[in-house]
Amino acid sequence: MPTHAQLAGKLLVDAATFFKTLASQNEDLKEQMTENATVFEQMGQLVSQDPKGMLQDTPHNELAGRLLKDAASFFRTLADQNEGIKEQMHENANVYEQLGNLVATDPDGILED
Repeated sequence: MPTHAQLAGKLLVDAATFFKTLASQNEDLKEQMTENATVFEQMGQLVSQDPKGMLQDTPHNELAGRLLKDAASFFRTLADQNEGIKEQMHENANVYEQLGNLVATDPDGILED
C-alpha cells in the first residue's frame, strides 16, 4: 500500500495536469496555471521521494499538505461557479483536503481500509 506521501505526490501531479489543461484552454489564466502546475509537479516529486526532506526550513510533507489544501480550495471555488462539475469538484476537494491533513501529520502512514 502507498504511503500518505506517495498518495500526496500522485494527487499533486494530478492537480498539475489539471492546471495545465486550464492553462491551455484559457489565455487569461495561462501564466498563473502554468506556474501552479510547475510548483505542484515539483512538490509532488519531492514529497514522494523524500517526504521528510526540507525546503527553506519546512518539511516537504508540510508543504505538500498546504498545496493539497490550496488545491481543495480552488476546486471548491470551481465547483461553486460551475454547476455541471459541482459534485465532482466538491468530492475532489474533500479528498485533497483529507490527504493534505494526513500527509502533513503522518507522511509515512498508510490509509486504512
